[in-house]
Amino acid sequence: MSVPPTSSRLGSALRKLLTVLSGIALFLVLVGLLGIWALGRFSPKVLDSSLATKSGAHLAVETNDTNLFAGRLSFAGLTITNPSRWTEHDFLKIRRLVIDLEPLTFFEGGSQVVNEVELDVEHLTIVGKADFLADNNAKDIFNGLKASAASSGPATSPAPQSPAPKQAFLIKRLRVRVDRITVISGDGTPERKVVVDQNFGFAFEARDITERNFDEKVSRPMGTQAVQTAAVRQPELLMDLARERVRRSVTEKLLGEK
Repeated sequence: MSVPPTSSRLGSALRKLLTVLSGIALFLVLVGLLGIWALGRFSPKVLDSSLATKSGAHLAVETNDTNLFAGRLSFAGLTITNPSRWTEHDFLKIRRLVIDLEPLTFFEGGSQVVNEVELDVEHLTIVGKADFLADNNAKDIFNGLKASAASSGPATSPAPQSPAPKQAFLIKRLRVRVDRITVISGDGTPERKVVVDQNFGFAFEARDITERNFDEKVSRPMGTQAVQTAAVRQPELLMDLARERVRRSVTEKLLGEK
């Protein structure tokens, strides 16, 4: 019985995990943009209520130094808990989220301009079922936030079948830091296992990001840099993911042959 190469499994596992990281960065930026667009209507308490309704998760902020008139969102001690179907409590802990933007660009109908975004993640916890990369808490959170953002937008007539054009934006500078990553499989079952629990020490920076080049300037280079960082600083992270994927592959093959 052949087993897929470890490098192939490792690459697949890391690509999916890093897609989650880039998605978190983009989501938090968009939440901040929506907060400015709505002139504070998307306060942490309102977002928490909406998120709880859509997914059963909760959001809280220890310190909110936002000044909407100056075009600045500043949150410290931001936490997001897991949806109610997960036993593990925490999803995301953020030391600091700061967004500095040009408010007038959100009312002129053109490209929305953000001067600087700083995202400092203290701890990211990915919790899943047996296949934690296919069924996990991050997907539940994103689905709930997507529904919350859609329901908060201005009322419009029924949309046509074709997808709506993307809102134009420019982020002049983006800085993302992720310290600790935990990955847990089999949540809520006797097979629960901590697959990864590492201090990652990942830092990423990009400039002049738009809706057209986000993949080119953020998603792909963030994934590449994260793999390089893990290989140099925390090779255990790569090996743990690779071993877990190979072990699951062998198990699935054995069960399938019965």
